[in-house]
This record gives sequence, C-alpha cells and structure tokens, in this order.
Amino acid sequence: MILPPYASAEQGRVDTAEMLRAPSRLKVVEAIKKSMRVPKGAANSEAWDDTLTGYMNEPINCLASRQYDAVIFVGPARTGKTIGLIDGFICYVIYCDPADTLLVQLTEEKAREHSKKRLDRTFRASPLIAQRMSPIRHDNNVHDKIFKSGMYLKIGWPSINVLSSSDYRNVLLTDYDRWPLDIDGEGDGYSLASKRTTTFMSAGMTAVESSPGHDVIDPRWRPPSANSHEAPPCEGIIKLYNQGDRRRLYWPCPDCGEHFQPVQENMQWPDDKAEPDPVRASEAARVVCPHCSRVIEPHEKRALNHPDTCVWLREGETIDRHGTRAGEPRQSRIASFWMEGPAAAYQTWAKLVYQLILAEQEFELTGSQETLKARINTDWGRPYLHRNGQQDFAAEDLLERAEPFTKRTVPHGVRFLIGSVDVQGGRKRRFVVQIIGYGENGERWLVDRYNLREVVDTESGEISPIDPAGRLEHWDILETDVMDKRYRLSDGSGRRMPVLAIACDHGGEAGVSDNAYRFWRKMRRKGRGTQFYLVKGEGKAQQLIRKSFPDNTDNSRRRASARGDVPLYLLDTDRIKDKIDTALHRDEPGPNYLHHPDWLGLWFFQELTAETRGPDGKWRKVSEKAANEALDLYGYAHAVAIVRGYERINWQAPPPWAKDWDDNPNILQPDQPAKVYREPDPQTVSEPAAQPKPEDTAPADNWLGSANNDGWLS
Repeated sequence: MILPPYASAEQGRVDTAEMLRAPSRLKVVEAIKKSMRVPKGAANSEAWDDTLTGYMNEPINCLASRQYDAVIFVGPARTGKTIGLIDGFICYVIYCDPADTLLVQLTEEKAREHSKKRLDRTFRASPLIAQRMSPIRHDNNVHDKIFKSGMYLKIGWPSINVLSSSDYRNVLLTDYDRWPLDIDGEGDGYSLASKRTTTFMSAGMTAVESSPGHDVIDPRWRPPSANSHEAPPCEGIIKLYNQGDRRRLYWPCPDCGEHFQPVQENMQWPDDKAEPDPVRASEAARVVCPHCSRVIEPHEKRALNHPDTCVWLREGETIDRHGTRAGEPRQSRIASFWMEGPAAAYQTWAKLVYQLILAEQEFELTGSQETLKARINTDWGRPYLHRNGQQDFAAEDLLERAEPFTKRTVPHGVRFLIGSVDVQGGRKRRFVVQIIGYGENGERWLVDRYNLREVVDTESGEISPIDPAGRLEHWDILETDVMDKRYRLSDGSGRRMPVLAIACDHGGEAGVSDNAYRFWRKMRRKGRGTQFYLVKGEGKAQQLIRKSFPDNTDNSRRRASARGDVPLYLLDTDRIKDKIDTALHRDEPGPNYLHHPDWLGLWFFQELTAETRGPDGKWRKVSEKAANEALDLYGYAHAVAIVRGYERINWQAPPPWAKDWDDNPNILQPDQPAKVYREPDPQTVSEPAAQPKPEDTAPADNWLGSANNDGWLS
C-alpha cells in the first residue's frame, strides 16, 4: 500500500484548510514583499525591495483590481518588470488568492529556463511559498506546478495548444514583442490569451510585459499634441498600450517641483564633435528638467524612482508642482503603462548612452540598423523608426550627384572589385552585369554596368541570343566576360584590377537554377569555386545571409541537379536593401557613400529608386513594370562582400586583397599577362558524386581563389 505523503492527520487538516482559506486583502506589492525572496544565483536570495523599482508598484497593484481586464507594461530591459509583474504576481496569487494561472514565455526553451532558473529558485528561497507547494512529487515538474490549495500553474509558450481550450483566471505573457504576430494562424497572442480569462468575468486578469520590438508603421505619424501620451502606430505591445489608458512615468524636479518625463528628449550629453570619445561623452550624460534646466545627477535617480516620488499620469491628466492632479483621464478596461530607459533602475545613464553612441557609429560606417534598433528597443524602451522610412528621394536627385570619373576605370579609393549578375528571362533573355568597386568602410564606386545578350560560337563564328535557361554553354560567357575582366586604374599607370568575386542570382525561368548549379560545379573543377557565388532572396529571415546546400535528390519528379554539393546563399533581401538605401541617402563622400559616374543615364537611377520600403519593412516596386536591376545587383554584390569578411576588416591592417594599389598583390602590371587557368585532365571532369557540404578547394597557385588568400571565407 502506498501511504499518503502527509506526516500526520493533523498535517492533513492543515493542508485541507489551505484549500478553504479566504483570499487575503493585502495589496499585491505588500504581499510580494512579505512572501517572495528574489534569488541571487543558485544558492543566495534577498528580500524584494519595492523602493528600488518604485515605478513598478502601481502596475503591480493594478493586477488585482477588478477595474481592469488587463495590465500592459512597456519598458526597457533592466527595469525589474519581469520580477514584479510576473514572478512577484505569481507569488501573490499563491500566497493570497490561489487561482489557476498560465505563464507564457517566448519559446519552449525559454519556458523551461524560466521555470527552472527563476520560479523554482524563487519558490525554494521563499518559505511562505515553499510551504504551499504540493508535497506530491509529480505535482511539481517543469511545465506544471500544483499547490496545496489546488491552484494549478502552467508554464507554456506561444502555441494554439497552450492558448486554447483551458480556462485560467490569470494569464501572464512575457517578452511579448518577440512572439509571432500570428499564433498558428489563429490570431495574435493577446487576443487568444485574454479569452482564457473570460469565464472569471471581472476577476480575470491578462498581464503583458515587453520591451518594444516592432518598427513604427507610419513614419509620418506625429503626436496629436505636445502633452499626448499616445504611442506611434506599431504592432505588438505598443498597439496594446494605445488601447489602454496610456500612463506615462513622471519625475518631480528637485528644484522647481514641476513634473517631467524621464525620456531621451530630456537627456543631454556631448555630441561627437564636442567629445569624440564615446566613453567620456557617455559619462557626461545627464537628465535635465525641461522647466528650469536643472541638471539631475545619476545618484538622484533612485530617490526620483521612489514610490512616494514618481507618479504615473494617464492620458488627459496633469499634475502641478504641489502634486495636485487635474484633467480628464482616459478611461479604459486596460491599465497600460510605458516608461523609458533613463528611469530603468538597473541601467546607468553612462552605459545607456555609451551603447547608443556605438550603435550610431556602426550605422554610420556600415549602414546596418540592427544594433541601433536593438538599443532603441531594449535599452531605451522605444519603438524603432527605421531610418530609411524617414525620407524619400528621386532618381533625378541621384543623377545630379553623379561624378565625372572616366568610363570603366577604377577610381582612387577602390581596393577590390565585386561583380553581380542578374539573370533575365522571357523575350529579353540576358545577363545583366554590374561591377562595384569597394573602398574603406563601405565607400563604393560603380565602375561598370552592361548587358550580355549574345554569344559567339567559337568554331562557327555564328552569333546567337543568350539562353540562360536552355543552354548551359551560354553560361561560359560569365567566365570570359565577367570573371576574367580587368579594369585599368585611373592613375594612368596602365595597371589593371581584376574582379575578385561575382554574385549571381540563381533563380528565374525553368532551367536557370539547374544550369547555375552546373556552371558552379564547372568553376569549382577549374579552381574558381570561391570566385563565383550563387545567391537567392528568401524574404524576411532570422539571418541576413544563410549558407545552404539545396538537395532535391529525393524528388523523383525533378532532375537531380541540386544534390547537396553546391552552396547557395539565401539573403534577407529586405535588410540587404535597407543597407543599400542607407548608403544612397549619404549626402557626403566618405564611409558608406555610393559614388556614381555621370556617364550613366537617368534609367540607371530610376532602377535604384524603383522600390520603396513599406510600413511592414518589405521592399516593393513602385509599379509592376518598373525595372529594379540596379538595386538588386547592389544587394547581391554587398552580400558577397559581407560573406568574404568585408565588414570585419581592420583598415589599419587590411588583408592583402583589400590593400591599396601599391601593396595589393592582385593588381596586374601593364606588361603582366592575364592569368591562364589550367584546364583539368578530361578524365577528372565528370560530374562528382554528391558530398556532404564539401569545402571549396583551389590550386595553391591560384592567386584569385586560393585558400591561402588571406581574409577570404568559403
């Protein structure tokens, strides 16, 4: 017989009484202070201090209010929002008012981590919580926890199985803006979660916390008034915030007593002209009262965050220097809160500004907005307004900026050349080729642009139209007329620069991909596999560039042209085009500037501006018939440059292929013959058997594609 887990009948009565205990009337904050200890690592813990993150008290207490169906909290990282709103509220429910509760984390892995590293440690460190847990062993596992009161705590992740069918009085959603916008095709996470609480009517509560993660949809949006609390139009948690009563955090000035928001607009620090050192500039960062210009010092932040000092004002509310509130506050069944980075208790102003300065510098040098977006979202707690969405320009503007450098020569500043090829089908079959010269820190020059429409039969001398889909031998023109190109330097020395590598779009009409794979294999056999890249856009993706090895050998309806031996680089085309567009918006030569020759016609610049970035972040043609080859080709070339390691180059000591002309071993002297690539023995030319993701190899004497060519990546 299996004995019950209770030590005695008396203990059984005590545990049964726990199920019948009336809810406590403690405020949520007071109950958390009494019941919860915050784990500090695996072994230590400390009491929860509500004065350190005093701005969290009001949102936390709203969780138990029947006035609200939901509490929405928007804030940066390191605010203590998860400890208070999620872990703390769970402890309150266990201790004061037991009810079935669902916690939804970002992924299954994150749910497991939250359960083991946060909740389990919190429960063990908190005696008043530990004694309420069920003593039955299988009642406490990673995703399900049952307590003596009968309360059930579920820890799940965003899926229709977790967010459907079952009823919970409390549903808690964390890191919401990193969730998919649509859960398994059934709708957004908040709508699905809030339905789980409807059975409990006014007692049901849905809590959502996150830093912003979605871009501003409309870059033209402006606040309706200077004192408005409305957030820009966004998906995710900002959208939920706007549906609520829109509370913003205010501090009283220590001198004049007037209240103001601790936001970026009320901070100051030296710009890079006054203080080019980001460390010193960030250490000088201060919050300034907009009413009397009083400078707030870093040591004063904790006192301003004290729950007796800081205040939350709803949309429509005002407060005077004596603390008297007025106005007509916005009414809603959702209590929504938004605070920004300067008030975050665990984030210093120096570090906040330092990381922002570095992100701005990276953007200036590379055009990449990923780091900058992450800093604005997670450090500052603000939705990101994409820089490319803030202004548009016309083809005529770019034409006016064109420069008079000699046609098809390499301008000063170019260190190496990258070619890119777009395959056009239909009645206008051709290869469209663009040659871009790369200099330091993203500065680029367009050196050449041409079409390959015809091929000449070497034996008969007959000319025939290019057919990339139907004729494999027509691809040979990419070797002779692109890969073998040498461009004269503009210094008049007669020296020439080769094309270092080319990127080719492998898609198009039926047959193009097959021939692209076969041509790459041919180049590999000739030792030029590291000079020819196949690329393909895959839309929005987790990675900017992802190396894949397509394999359709298990598809009997297809010829097995892709058998896992040819590398295909999949591009997030929207983010790649963001980089190009950022460079186009530079108005002064220097890092990340695109130079264009004046011998190009307006048609070229119309191709560069043929697409526009939509509010959803996707690039689309301005009209169906608009040609966009120039923009696509810039993107292909830059993808190959990134794969080759261009963005990681230390320009104080660049690799040989990126050095200045006099020190670059790839520069050909006037009397130096073109490199002759040795044809392999015919017996070795047969199609190789499929290999699991092989590494490209090249003869040691192949100066252009050699594995010894420093700085190259396969």
